[in-house]
Amino acid sequence: MKKFFALLKVSVKSMLLSSTNSRGKSRKKAATGAGAILLIAFLGLYMSGLYSSMLMQVLSPLHMEVLVFVFMGMGALVGGLLFTAFAVKGVVFGGRDNDLLLSMPVSTTALMASRVAAIYLENLLFSLFVLAPAGAVCAFMTQSGVGHSLLFWVRLLIAVVALPLLDTALSVLLGALVAFLSARVSKGALGQNIIMGIYMAAVFWFAFNLNGMIEGLAANAAGVKESLSWAAPMLWMADGILGDWGKLLAFAACCIVPFALVVFGLGKVYRQAVTAFAARSARNDYKLSAQTASGQKKALLVKEARRFFGTPMYLWNAGIGLIMLVGIGVAAIVMQGKLDEFLAMMGGALPVMPIAAAVMGFCLCTCVIAAPSISLEGKYLWILREAPVGEQPLLWIKTGFELLLTVPCTILAGALLTVALRLSAGEGAVMLLAALLFSVIHAAFGVLMGLTFPKLDAVNETVVVKQSLAVTLGMFVPMAALGVCGLLYWLGGLIAPWVAAALPLALLAAFAAACVLILARKGPAMLRAL
Repeated sequence: MKKFFALLKVSVKSMLLSSTNSRGKSRKKAATGAGAILLIAFLGLYMSGLYSSMLMQVLSPLHMEVLVFVFMGMGALVGGLLFTAFAVKGVVFGGRDNDLLLSMPVSTTALMASRVAAIYLENLLFSLFVLAPAGAVCAFMTQSGVGHSLLFWVRLLIAVVALPLLDTALSVLLGALVAFLSARVSKGALGQNIIMGIYMAAVFWFAFNLNGMIEGLAANAAGVKESLSWAAPMLWMADGILGDWGKLLAFAACCIVPFALVVFGLGKVYRQAVTAFAARSARNDYKLSAQTASGQKKALLVKEARRFFGTPMYLWNAGIGLIMLVGIGVAAIVMQGKLDEFLAMMGGALPVMPIAAAVMGFCLCTCVIAAPSISLEGKYLWILREAPVGEQPLLWIKTGFELLLTVPCTILAGALLTVALRLSAGEGAVMLLAALLFSVIHAAFGVLMGLTFPKLDAVNETVVVKQSLAVTLGMFVPMAALGVCGLLYWLGGLIAPWVAAALPLALLAAFAAACVLILARKGPAMLRAL
């Protein structure tokens, strides 16, 4: 057991606290892990708090609170898969320390269990921040006394602990499939991107159809529950939380058995699987081919594009904001009639333009493309440094690559929102200018964070893209700047409308100029120091 906990500690550190190039600086490690934990907690709390409240408003008068836990359980399961399924490929099957750990006097089953347990802990964190707020919302809004007894919270805790076991088993199986595709199929990244694209399409479909589903619940909640017989484990969990101990035990068994089968089954062939995946990867990574790009800058841009579109973990974590940005604009056009009705009902009380600009800025905050680009070079950064290209062009290429992706999406979303929200030409121009300045800030600031907090020795790209301090700061510092812009808009509105628009634009212009100037003057020296 002592060996298992030692291996578990190593596995958890590889996910959350993997070391940076600045050895010995434990504060950076702690901040990296804390940033990842805060992000998971924020997403769980936001999703659970928002949707649990919406569902309870409809279901509480019908005494059908059980469906809240059914849907939140599904959300925790699907969200956990989103967080960990593609991370399994790197954490479980692709760790750089696998050769060292497999040579130690420990069984492959124990090593597999420690890796899987690290995935379980991340799923457990997300499950806690989804189901616990749902329980609190039910206890606060119920009309039938749900959540007013201690045993309710005991049963909820059992569900919180058990659900991630099923989530982890599914994540490991899907991650094994992804690793197999990457190792055996020449277009493995394309296959992974197709799988993830289908998954994200299902998530967006659910999000856009949520209101209709809630209306259906109000009309026929009992019928909806009966139609969910295909999700029997979630129904058992919900009924168990509300008092049926037999169904709660059945749900726990449905979670424990697959988890045990995955750990012990894959543990028996773990060494062979890791060896096969690593061997295939080694044969493909350094394949020489003709350079089709003409010119240094074009070659570097092609290199950035191949990494971005050829690394599913990078593409779907850093590119989700681009999908959201365009999706919001398209959805606004499609649902323009409903938007008009809502705005008419509000009677002009909402500041439509700044809210739209803030939504665009939030989407851009999630496009963390430039921030991890330095660290993703890894230990082969010296090859790029030895190329006949100066440090400054290298940095501008990494900055410009993000802008090549975000600027067209920003312009398209801005134009669609201007039409859908019936903004004047001046309001649309201000919104678009603010979004474009913000995209410049995000790209330049991201590169600066990548230079300041590099993670060149990360065990895999998952650690860089999901848990590095550079990515955390590259996302949340610009997000904080959005909050300051909102405050300035409110203060300026107390003086005059043009002041309300001018103050945030002035702040964004100053922030963008500062980031670009610092990157131009300090960036080359920071890159040389790596």
